[in-house]
Amino acid sequence: MSCTGAVESPAANAQDVLAEVATSTLTERGATRADDRMSEAAMEDRKREGYF
Repeated sequence: MSCTGAVESPAANAQDVLAEVATSTLTERGATRADDRMSEAAMEDRKREGYF
């Protein structure tokens, strides 16, 4: 299962995408990672439990 998802963007062309990426403070991982929605330490907890 993918643990990240797409982040909506108003960019209409490649130049807009580059400008958005250069100034964005929101990451795809930070915005959509399922583990981060459970708790800030969810992935670390799963590592300790032997999931990875």
